[in-house]
Amino acid sequence: MTNFFHKTYRLFCLLMCLAVHAVGQSQIALPESKNKLVVIAHRGNHVDVPENTIASFKEAIKAGADYVEVDLRSSKDGHLVVVHDATVDRTTNGKGKVADMSLVELKALKVLNGSKKPHKIPEFSEVLKVCKGKINIYLDFKEADVAETFRQIREAGMERQVVVYINKIPQYKQWRSIAPEVPLMTSLFGEVKNKEQLGMFLGQVKIEVLDNIADPEMVRVARENGVAVWLDVQSASEGPDSWNEALQKGVQGLQTDKPAELVKYLKKNGWRDGMPVSASAEVVKKKPSYIELKDVKYGDAPGNENLLDAFVPRNHTDSTKLIVYMHGGSWSRGDKSEFPKVLIDELVENRGYAVVSINYRLVKDGKDLFPAQIQDVKKALQFLADKSKKHQYNGSQFALMGGSAGAHLAMLYAYGHDPEKKVKAVIDLWGPTDLTDKMVRADGSDADNTVIRFLGEKDPQAQIAKDASPSYHLTKETGVPTILFHGGEDPLVHVSQAENLYKKLISLDIPAQYELYPNDKHGVSAASMVDVMSKLLVWLEKTYPAK
Repeated sequence: MTNFFHKTYRLFCLLMCLAVHAVGQSQIALPESKNKLVVIAHRGNHVDVPENTIASFKEAIKAGADYVEVDLRSSKDGHLVVVHDATVDRTTNGKGKVADMSLVELKALKVLNGSKKPHKIPEFSEVLKVCKGKINIYLDFKEADVAETFRQIREAGMERQVVVYINKIPQYKQWRSIAPEVPLMTSLFGEVKNKEQLGMFLGQVKIEVLDNIADPEMVRVARENGVAVWLDVQSASEGPDSWNEALQKGVQGLQTDKPAELVKYLKKNGWRDGMPVSASAEVVKKKPSYIELKDVKYGDAPGNENLLDAFVPRNHTDSTKLIVYMHGGSWSRGDKSEFPKVLIDELVENRGYAVVSINYRLVKDGKDLFPAQIQDVKKALQFLADKSKKHQYNGSQFALMGGSAGAHLAMLYAYGHDPEKKVKAVIDLWGPTDLTDKMVRADGSDADNTVIRFLGEKDPQAQIAKDASPSYHLTKETGVPTILFHGGEDPLVHVSQAENLYKKLISLDIPAQYELYPNDKHGVSAASMVDVMSKLLVWLEKTYPAK
């Protein structure tokens, strides 16, 4: 794996409305290791033998490393092979791209090793056999098939001995879908620069290991969130000075080009479980200082469809204000648990709001079509209003927030179903605003099919499409201060949906703010999400202050 400063990709354009991949999952256990501080042999122990060869992996085992880093690619005919570069030019006597060569052609090459014994490019199955029960694998997943990779891991009985380093957005989704029990690792991109931004990032992205956090305070935040930090220390000048510098940050792993020397150094100093830290530097996982009420039933729909979660400050009073969140998922999937904990912590613990996240009826098998969802929003808000005196919070006003389909419901209720004007602010996270607009539902598109399933009606000009469109309900009298966030390249909800609603809000002299992220799609990248969260907090302070 190259030094992170040279990595040019941007990871995790993960969607809040698809947070089933991230938020709410239990922590995935890392492979067992007899040492708390893991030593990772970078491409094997290639001090005396070539990198990414069977010999280098055997040498890593001899050196006492806990993990061996293995770079995985696919041949032209679909076989999994271990090569770092996209081409074979640097490491073998051949030339050409790995992806353009068959397994037979790749196996015929000699891995360069001076005048010493020749080596071959190994298949992944060979590496699994060598490592099983002897050393864990840090799998740098370059370009390969996820399903076939996991099939071979499972066939070798190595499911509990592998951590997968992901390099691209689709890889994250594929691994979480195909092998949800496999721990994942990645680099933190440069836009996340401080502990606050890291906390927001980890609230959106479920990951088990990060590899490029240099700031000790950020390492602490990672550990508080149950995320390990493994630093790369391999370099031309690698040695005790660079090892000590990394160890002092409180990391849990070091990736090295000198595994035997590093293991010997750690043992000599009694640091195989990490460098000792002062009691004040030890991480104690912070417990929330607010009240959590889970799965409160607000309606009579079966299962979990009329449940809500509430998060309330311990010092709440009858003036404590409510923020109500509605999840996304095309009105047919999703769950209240998608609301990120980091934002709950900020809103409830630090700012003093009470936060409620609701489930609502989902469209399934042609049942519970619109208007079932907006009816459930009404029920939930009436339930909250009715219980306010008993439980001491302000039930006479709300701020509504939603992601995608949930944002649509938040706006629809605020503009069209709130005759008592209890809604004081709306936060729209990439929600559809006009279901009659063919820009958002071109014939045969995913968006069109989603809206048809939701409404039970194909005609975009049908009355039900207008009834379900927030923009049709927006007037000078019904308007509510609204902030809109949207990706400029959103393929599901066209950016014009946000633009047009914003223009209408402004024309009606209703306070509004529009934040465009030109290169983001449906939902926004984790880097942009940091900005989204910062701006929505400022918006709330201005339009719906906690106190």
